[in-house]
Amino acid sequence: MAAILPDREIKKLIGTILIGAEERQLNPNGVELRLGSKVKFQSTGEQKTIGDGKFLKVAPGESVTITSLEEIDFSNNAVQTIFPGHALMGLITPTTTMMREGITMAATKVDSGFKGTLNWGLRNSSTKDLILKSNEPMFKLTIFRLGQDEAPEMEYGARENDAYQGSDGIVVSKRRLPVDIPKNMLVGSSIEKMDPKLRLKEAGYPFDHISTELTELHGRFELVSSDVAAMKDEFSKRTGQLADKIDSETITLSDKIEEMYNNVLDKMEVFFHKKLLGVLFAFVTLLLWLMSGYTFLLSSNVEDNMIVLGFLVLGAICLFPAIIYLAVRK
Repeated sequence: MAAILPDREIKKLIGTILIGAEERQLNPNGVELRLGSKVKFQSTGEQKTIGDGKFLKVAPGESVTITSLEEIDFSNNAVQTIFPGHALMGLITPTTTMMREGITMAATKVDSGFKGTLNWGLRNSSTKDLILKSNEPMFKLTIFRLGQDEAPEMEYGARENDAYQGSDGIVVSKRRLPVDIPKNMLVGSSIEKMDPKLRLKEAGYPFDHISTELTELHGRFELVSSDVAAMKDEFSKRTGQLADKIDSETITLSDKIEEMYNNVLDKMEVFFHKKLLGVLFAFVTLLLWLMSGYTFLLSSNVEDNMIVLGFLVLGAICLFPAIIYLAVRK
């Protein structure tokens, strides 16, 4: 029957099974594993080293892969020296301290036969930076002692696909996929068609906060857009009314100018005709009088005097309409 080892039994494993562990890390039913020197930032793919006395900073919403300071040796050869006829396996869970600070971690297990440092993933789901000190306790290892009938037929590391045996530091995923997968071979959700604000909300902090802000901003933008549209419509309406009024006034003014122009032309034409006739009659009168004077000076008989008198009478007759036409103003 599998049994969970208490602290007194775990103490026997320090130095051989739990390489690098210390007694002060013991819990009643487990041992704390500490933050090692290696970290990989999933968002950027960067791998960095955390020196002694240094601190790891994980930004809100960021995921990292970290390694344990301790090395685990659950190989059959190591276990038999402490527990003959038995095998060991482990269960790794986050410390409650990390959970209280809003850190999301996944529990995992350590198979019988595994040997090497451990890799864990964690995500900062809080609203502020997560600061971890090098060698700080991060996870708890609960160890199960297995009886002969519970021990695996092939311990971890004995199979070809046990890719993480003997791991040291960050070991990248050994999963392999084809380089080019046809789209018709992929089965997924329609998340690409989902409203981006909803996708941000589903992603959790800090993206859900961004989604809320975007939603509020979108509402304000729609309000402003409706106000701008109303202003545009009102402006277009008033502009149209103004344009119609300008067109109307322009037509009216144009008609008035044309009417005034025609009146002026008519009056000028009448005035010109009247003055022209008056000047013409005046000229004829003057010509007749000049002819009568000339004839009088050259005449010496009665017939010539009668001609002079005729010229004078005709001139007088022509003078009368000349005075009338020259005197008329309208």
